[in-house]
Amino acid sequence: MNTRSNTRSPPRWRLAALALLLAAGHAELRAQAAPAPGWQACIASLRADLRSYPQISAAAFDKRTAAAQDLRATISVAAAAQPEFQLPIWDYVARLADAQRAADGRDLLQRQTGVLPGIERRYGVDRATLVAVLGVETDYGRVAGRYPVLDMTLSRACLAPASQERRRHFFAALSLLEDGSVAADEFRGSWAGAFGLTQFMPGTFTAYRAKGDERDASPVDIYHSVPDALATTASFLASLGWQAGLPWGVEVRVPAALAGRAAEASGHGCLLKAAPAAPCAGIARWQRDGVVRIDGRALDAPGGKRLDADTRAALLMPAGPAGPAWLVTRNYEAVWRYNRADAYALAIGLLADALRGEPPMRAPWPTDDPGLSRAEFREAQQLLVALGHDKVVPDGLDGPNTRDAVRAEERAAGWPESGRTGMKMLQRLRIAAAKAPPAPDGAASR
Repeated sequence: MNTRSNTRSPPRWRLAALALLLAAGHAELRAQAAPAPGWQACIASLRADLRSYPQISAAAFDKRTAAAQDLRATISVAAAAQPEFQLPIWDYVARLADAQRAADGRDLLQRQTGVLPGIERRYGVDRATLVAVLGVETDYGRVAGRYPVLDMTLSRACLAPASQERRRHFFAALSLLEDGSVAADEFRGSWAGAFGLTQFMPGTFTAYRAKGDERDASPVDIYHSVPDALATTASFLASLGWQAGLPWGVEVRVPAALAGRAAEASGHGCLLKAAPAAPCAGIARWQRDGVVRIDGRALDAPGGKRLDADTRAALLMPAGPAGPAWLVTRNYEAVWRYNRADAYALAIGLLADALRGEPPMRAPWPTDDPGLSRAEFREAQQLLVALGHDKVVPDGLDGPNTRDAVRAEERAAGWPESGRTGMKMLQRLRIAAAKAPPAPDGAASR
């Protein structure tokens, strides 16, 4: 959700595993009779800030806040279960940058050929990256937000009363409602308050909203207009330091000794600093240290993803020195700032590469149990249903019923219980389903 914050504000819901978990918790919270202590005091504190927002009347503030739900507990549960930080990175990337998402993204690129060149010219952000953000954020609009944005931004502000950024997002949400930029009945989004096809926090949307077609005089609409969502995303990425024509990163081979040292001093925040700072360095320095492209070519050799000798880059090894490695540039850092998670930024980069027709990552993840694509995950769910786990819905989404069924299969196999569905579990389910007796005539098959 592009937006989070300069402080580490958590990335939204994105994976439906989390959405399903929160749906159950949200129902329980709504049954509570009254807001938790401090709610009214927080609202009173925010009301005192109204003088800084002359576009919002006191009457509008009072009406909207009186009807708002206290969702602080929902947010606290969600913040502890963010998939970007809870899933193994090989699971996250396998699901978010899979073949299905790449195929759908290529279709969208074809449908938007009329507006994408103009957006690229205005902001310098390439179309593949923009479409990849849309694909990862909401699966090209298929995953809709469920929480009232005003209530969520108010609740987040009350969770951190000293955060000026959270207060700003709440007042921006209120302003968007009052000036008619969003319809009250559809102003819904993630548990963090992000909304629209590419998931913007209200304050960020207000600052960077942009029309996909400059000839269109209608208001910017990131709920229904793909061009508007892509243009607003491009506007925001440009503000974060995106540099036209620069690759986000290059997969590399790293000498073992350097990999060990670099893992202890990793980081890429230095990429946007004016002066060079460790652990960032120019490509010439990385080449002197023995870093080469994954295919063995020099980093500045002609061809795809060539990096100039003076381009500054940081070494990214998200699974440690034994896993794959990339040299990443300021464009990676810009995407990272959209959601402040390496798993997220890497998924965007790899999906964008797939949309450009570039080769997939080559080095394997350091695991003997790789993650599953969504197609493979749906297959695992179908096999669970065939084995009698009738609460599982084969939708490719990692919800609590699927995890419970997987734990049952792990117990039956004598494995440690994790609820995770990886390649080993899929192979086990295939074998078990093949040995299972056929369902009796007339039995429901799901």
